[in-house]
Amino acid sequence: MSIRALLACFGLLVVSGCLYHAREHTDETVGQIVSHPYDQAPPEAATPMPTAPKEPAPPSAKPYESATSPPTDIQTTAFMAETELAPAEKAKIEPKVPAEVPGSEARSFHLPDGQDARERAIVELFPPLRPLPADPTPLPGPEGRPYTLSDLQAIAAAHSPELRQAASDVEAARGNIISARAYPNPTIGWESTPSNDGSVPGAQGPFIDQLIRTGGKLKLASASAEMDLRNAQLALRRARNDLSTRVRNAYYALLVAKEGVRVNRGLAVMTDEMYRLQADLAAAGSFAAPYEPMALRGQAYMARLAHKQATENYIGSWKQLVATLNQRQLPLTEVQGHIDRIIPYYDFDKVLARVLHTHTDVLTARNGLDKARYQLKLQQSAILPDVDVNIALLNEYAIPPKQFVPTATIGLPLFPLWDQNKGGIMTAEAALIRATEEPHRVEMNLSNLLASAFTSYKTNLDALEFYRHHILPDQVRAYRGVLARRQVDQTVVFSDLFGAQQTLAASVTAYLGVLGNLWTSVVSVADLLQTDDLFQLAEPRDIPGLPDLEHLTPWPCCHPGVAVQCPQGVPVVPMRDR
Repeated sequence: MSIRALLACFGLLVVSGCLYHAREHTDETVGQIVSHPYDQAPPEAATPMPTAPKEPAPPSAKPYESATSPPTDIQTTAFMAETELAPAEKAKIEPKVPAEVPGSEARSFHLPDGQDARERAIVELFPPLRPLPADPTPLPGPEGRPYTLSDLQAIAAAHSPELRQAASDVEAARGNIISARAYPNPTIGWESTPSNDGSVPGAQGPFIDQLIRTGGKLKLASASAEMDLRNAQLALRRARNDLSTRVRNAYYALLVAKEGVRVNRGLAVMTDEMYRLQADLAAAGSFAAPYEPMALRGQAYMARLAHKQATENYIGSWKQLVATLNQRQLPLTEVQGHIDRIIPYYDFDKVLARVLHTHTDVLTARNGLDKARYQLKLQQSAILPDVDVNIALLNEYAIPPKQFVPTATIGLPLFPLWDQNKGGIMTAEAALIRATEEPHRVEMNLSNLLASAFTSYKTNLDALEFYRHHILPDQVRAYRGVLARRQVDQTVVFSDLFGAQQTLAASVTAYLGVLGNLWTSVVSVADLLQTDDLFQLAEPRDIPGLPDLEHLTPWPCCHPGVAVQCPQGVPVVPMRDR
């Protein structure tokens, strides 16, 4: 090819607006951003900062600050490296309750002398606690069976406004495709021309005008609209997955709250029993101190408060589930499921591969890239002129033989002279560059989200393993060991048994919290998977249930004069032999 031909081709490209260096300008801008320093520490931060002088320094001596500009975030590193001041000498703590502490106004109590008076005073001081209130009783579900998670998902989908909106967006996208594929409508009218002297009409008749698109503009516009339809369908799928995630979170929160009611009721029963036994020991005049039942009564009320709060949390969780289902009002109903039966076990590599391959955000970004390519081609083809065809059938009135004369006119814009669509092509090319990076950005973002969700999932899964294999079994063994020792050795102090039971209760409560956090992290991983079932890409495994606090071994207290029955076979040890 000759030099003239090459120059001619280059001139045509420049004139047509196909090369405007949008990519080069973008790379140059990114390079400038990369070369600009960011979040650097000042040189003074590398050395220890001096201690504050006794006299205030003048304003000009303040580091990193000028009179004309405020301090910037670049001081963060220096401020973080600042040495702390020496702690002040602590004041002497006096053995009294300050007046600022709530409850400090309570009077001290003194027991009278004498066994009978002492017992009467303790009975009046430590009366029996009221029975615990009954737990909420849910109603049977539809057809006499509890709601399942699948039932709840169906109800939520049937009443979700987001799904209807997303479905309407799909229909709107289909309509846009039809409009993009449609050819321009012809124009019809009546044309009338005057005679030479203007006295009478020269010729008149009907005409039809049709614009003919060139350069494949209709196909490109249709292909671009097709990408919008695919993204609308993906948005509908994303809306369905988001709804299922909200239902799952509300469902498992309800199950956790329900289990919390059961566990906290068991803990309240245990603390009530401890308070009652210790009050009986104090009334019998044994080695139990009078203040011990008071401390245990405080613990009992704390357990009762926890049970009441767990009940309110259970009712509130049901209301949140009802709101998620978009139901105005629904009575408390039975829901099927347990949080301590089967758990899904995920593999990170499998989950990551599926997320990066099928997630709606990734597919939407890829469709956006295709659309940007079609849009660039459409802008480049816009410089090709469309043809305007006009056909008329005119009747001659001024010149014989006064007959119908057909006419035809074909017009098209002059070769782009003033408007070469440079701005449109540059905008489309820059949009293509952005769309090219969008899949990478989305994949990076999803990878970070999955890493965070999977870390929480693995952390709670490890905690579950430790609690079910080590912590809970050891606490139960310790509780049983202290209980068995107390049955044969009455010199064992009550605080040992009390501490063992309190530790067991705290461990069970913590285990319940681990289960709740684990299911939350499971739902987070499943949200990124966007599967129709939590176990679709997981291995289901059985997990043990929580210890049954409602049927733990009762607390024996074999002291004469105390109205507590001793277990069969356990001798009563007289006070003089202890």
